Amino acid sequence: MADIELPRFSPELALVAACSRWPFRAGEEQEVRNRVATGIDWNLFLAWIRRNRVAPLVYRNLQQALGPSIPEALMLELQSECKRHALRSLRQISEAVRMTGLLAAAGIRSMVVKGPTLAELAFGNPMLRESEDIDFLIDPARLREADRVITQAGYRRIVPQVEMTASQHEVYRRRRCQFSYYSETHGIFLELHWRLTSNPFLMPTDAASLWNRSQQIRMSGVNVSTLPDEYLLLYLCVHASVHMWFRLKWLADIAALLQQLLPEAIEQIAKQARALEVDRSFHQAVILAHGLMGAAVPSRVLTDACCDGTARRLAIAGCRALNWHGSPEEPIKSQWFSVWVNWNAFRLRPGLRFRWKELQNQMFSPEDWARVQLPQRLSMLYLPLRPLSWVSRHVHRLVTR
Repeated sequence: MADIELPRFSPELALVAACSRWPFRAGEEQEVRNRVATGIDWNLFLAWIRRNRVAPLVYRNLQQALGPSIPEALMLELQSECKRHALRSLRQISEAVRMTGLLAAAGIRSMVVKGPTLAELAFGNPMLRESEDIDFLIDPARLREADRVITQAGYRRIVPQVEMTASQHEVYRRRRCQFSYYSETHGIFLELHWRLTSNPFLMPTDAASLWNRSQQIRMSGVNVSTLPDEYLLLYLCVHASVHMWFRLKWLADIAALLQQLLPEAIEQIAKQARALEVDRSFHQAVILAHGLMGAAVPSRVLTDACCDGTARRLAIAGCRALNWHGSPEEPIKSQWFSVWVNWNAFRLRPGLRFRWKELQNQMFSPEDWARVQLPQRLSMLYLPLRPLSWVSRHVHRLVTR
């Protein structure tokens, strides 16, 4: 088996996918022209662009393929989007450099994961990728100090919002992988990671190898650390599979990186995926990047991916998430989407330990500590309350939509 047939998209969503490819060469230009010739609802096309957060990349490629024949109204809307995202990218680069320096001054080593460093690696231009926040990875032993550095730098922690005791802080550290912050002054969201995934069995990494092999990206005249290539690609695959691939943006990143790698490097990453037992996520990425984005993948790697039955089914489910109910509305706002995504998370890796940890993490909610305040000596009672809390949270979300 060398390939599988993926579900078809509407002409508008298919055009967005075609315009999200990188590098954008003559073959991609011709495909865009062919798709436009069949007839496009440009308002719907714009809605799909916004939903998938690929405006800068689509605008750049659409200009190259169609030039002045782009409808003027669409051109003006996309120009406005791109200017806004360019300004945000400049602010993010500035803040990434500033916060890297502040963390280093406190003796805390850090990496910038995704965001402007990924834009540079994948597209060679930080303005071509939309990013909502800056992601930092730190040594988990320095979490409390890093939290203090970030809040003193003008950021307010927004996830979790509850005040935590020392024991609750430790529980949260085990069940989650990040804090989220917002700076009113800079209009920037920042995420602080001490682990790449909430479920430690989903992306197990050798910390020493991760830090010793980090790569440097030059931003605003300063070297900023980020993940080494193989870990970066696998992390992007895992991250997107956890969210069921419901944004083309994630797939565009992976496809662009794959296009830059030699076949032997991709085969080596496939071996690394097997060693880390994240091959299901990697196989989904290979199937989708090849099938939807035209990424070149070594035939042996593609065959292995297509022969992975679970990954094949999850890739098809990813297409369903991308095209949820055939609407460009945010799928997370629709009924049962989050429950469906959470259910599929149990299929990302075999093994009872992984699934038990996933169940524990999904049942956990720090909001329980604010909703039901128990004294420290009775904190174990939160455990039997979690299933009831989970049902209560999901029913409340459905009722309030």
